Amino acid sequence: MRVKFIGLIWAIIITVVAPAFPVAAQAPDTGKGMEVFLKIKAPLDEPRGLCVDIPGHKARVNVKRSLVVHTCKWTIWNFDERFDLAAFGKGNLRMSRYDLCLGVNSKDKMSKIVLAACDGDPLRQWKYVEGRLQLAAAPEMCLTIGREPSELTPGGRRLPSKNVARSLALDTCSDKARDRQVWHPAALRQ
Repeated sequence: MRVKFIGLIWAIIITVVAPAFPVAAQAPDTGKGMEVFLKIKAPLDEPRGLCVDIPGHKARVNVKRSLVVHTCKWTIWNFDERFDLAAFGKGNLRMSRYDLCLGVNSKDKMSKIVLAACDGDPLRQWKYVEGRLQLAAAPEMCLTIGREPSELTPGGRRLPSKNVARSLALDTCSDKARDRQVWHPAALRQ
């Protein structure tokens, strides 16, 4: 009788309480402090939001590839989208799990966004001005989502989530590109 009662309690917890806490919120803390998503403010063509992302998933994450934006991973494994909020305030877009910072190899227009050591290099320092992330070495250049429409990711094609992704590069800060250039740090839960 007692075993049935405990089983009933767990069934209630799983069906009533667990849905209030998305998987992302239950993931173990990296021990690096408060983490957030780096999310574009405008919904563009993805109502769930687009967040800066490292290509790949879990064991297939590839920190050597150029970064993209991806459907924000509110309820699934998401270490490849988490940024250190304290570092953000200091001009570093640091991904805690990987101890690497967002940057570019060149301040030229359309330079790809990459991860590299958080070593104070001006090509890895950012200024957050009116929602835009401006490269410290070239403040006229902003972190910008590509003009192309989002496309289904390999996982999005085979899974019910239908996640999408889109390119990310350095481009001239402009009012015309505002919807693709205004970012905010977003909580890991929606």
